[in-house]
Amino acid sequence: MHYPKTVYTLALLLTLLLQNILAQQLTPESVVALCSVRSVALQPQGNYVAYTLTAARTEADAPGGAYLELWVVPVKGGEARAYVRKPNSVSRIAWSPDGRMITYLSKRKDLDARRQVYAIPVDGGESRQLTHAPRDVSKYALSPDGKRVAFIMEDEMPEAIAKAQKRGFDQEVQDTWQVIDRIYVADAAGGKIELVSQNDVHALDLTWSPDGTQIIFRGSERPFVDDDYMHSDNYIVSAGGGMAKKIVDTDGKLELAQMSPDGRHVAWLGAVSYNDPYPHSLFVMPAEGGTPRNLLGDYEGTGEFVHWKDARTLLLVMSENTTRNLYEVSLDDGRFKKVLGGGVIFDDISLSTDRKLLATSASTAVHPDEVFVGALKAQPLRRLTDSNPQLAGMAFGEQETVTWEGADGWSISGILVKPVGYRSGTRYPLQVQVHGGPEAVRLDGWNTGYNRLVQLLAQRGIMVLIPNYRGSTGKGVAFARGDQRDMMGKEFEDILAGIDYLDQQGMIDPQRVGIGGGSYGGYAAAWGATRHSDRFAVAVMFVGISNQISKGGMTDTPVENAVVHWDQWLYDDL
Repeated sequence: MHYPKTVYTLALLLTLLLQNILAQQLTPESVVALCSVRSVALQPQGNYVAYTLTAARTEADAPGGAYLELWVVPVKGGEARAYVRKPNSVSRIAWSPDGRMITYLSKRKDLDARRQVYAIPVDGGESRQLTHAPRDVSKYALSPDGKRVAFIMEDEMPEAIAKAQKRGFDQEVQDTWQVIDRIYVADAAGGKIELVSQNDVHALDLTWSPDGTQIIFRGSERPFVDDDYMHSDNYIVSAGGGMAKKIVDTDGKLELAQMSPDGRHVAWLGAVSYNDPYPHSLFVMPAEGGTPRNLLGDYEGTGEFVHWKDARTLLLVMSENTTRNLYEVSLDDGRFKKVLGGGVIFDDISLSTDRKLLATSASTAVHPDEVFVGALKAQPLRRLTDSNPQLAGMAFGEQETVTWEGADGWSISGILVKPVGYRSGTRYPLQVQVHGGPEAVRLDGWNTGYNRLVQLLAQRGIMVLIPNYRGSTGKGVAFARGDQRDMMGKEFEDILAGIDYLDQQGMIDPQRVGIGGGSYGGYAAAWGATRHSDRFAVAVMFVGISNQISKGGMTDTPVENAVVHWDQWLYDDL
């Protein structure tokens, strides 16, 4: 049978059109290959931003997470330049005070088999090794004058463990194989390594006092994961060595304390009680001792990062519902003043020495994290990088924050991503993507990754709901504790209520609803596949929990699970 040429031409055009449509959609492979800015460091003088950029591993690479490459981009705009690329991976990037060198932590096998601190000139040249530690360096901080480097290094492994590792036994035996990590100081130009803290405190993170005479660090009495989460405190010790002194006794989770520029106060983010699930709250106290003040009180938000603007003003990055905002906080009257928010979801900030300029990594609903800069009091921020040009012109699902009534009348919010080409009145299949934690929150930025294919699904006609159920952060302490003593009770009812809300709006087909998630989100997926199998057509669990009893007996964080996740012990009536 012979067909007219127009039929063949039409078939060819349709094939090419289909190929073009498919080329304009995300695939699992292209999602994994996406680049994302992880951390930024603004040059003290404000001319350049150094940042780490993810680079995906391939099948030819050894197993592990994404590589982190070191890049630099001019603040005035221009082409970004790579300084350290895979297979090397960097972390803890910082600038020397004079702005001439970028320092970073890396295990560069071409230079040293151990993880060390390096410095690379911003105007070009090779990396120079700053530390020559006999074992891996885990954290470091340059002194304010840039002449010394303080770093954390673990004690030598017992001989029996070292022999087992040498034979190829690469499992990590929790609560048995851990050794104390200690703080050391060395001259940045090279020289002898000096032990700083003389007492047996396991160092977790560190920073210098502004005058360079002391080191503030977060530490715990034992080198176990549970102690890191639940039993750490902030300490201070002379940079010349001596006995570390606890700044104040605290209960529960907390972050590293920061000293004010005049050395008179310290501030940190911490929990309000032992069973508070997250270090949400902002505390401040005199550096010489006293009673900490909680500047957040019962505010319905979550502190994420804190910096000193000046001796009397703090800068606090806050998650609030599904947004991220930056506030100035006065020590004098405790007032909060919003200075940045809206438009993008930003992470931690890096400031110029004069505190007039900031840099950050930030995302939008349609693009992963990039480098942004702006004046501290100016909006909007200006984007400097484009690490994923392949996304330009690609159609994405419209994303918005939705709110519904959950169990007991609680107000529950989440992120709703509509299918590309969404038409009101059409009922779509729904994927419920549940975050882990549960002390976490999904914000109104880029929400697509290898373990949550949100926009990929939206491009294929599937609606996605990401619920911030009770137990999530972003709404204060009471909301974060709302799921305690009620695992997969009202928190799961909140999720079901979100599905019902979309059904009532005529947006979804209730017979075509799926659920998925990782970790605690995987627990929710397993719960949906069993207890509530009548509500879901499919469930996908990723590194999830299928049995809280067996997990409770095997976990390396039994105290955290019992105290902040459950608020009851394993042998209680779970």
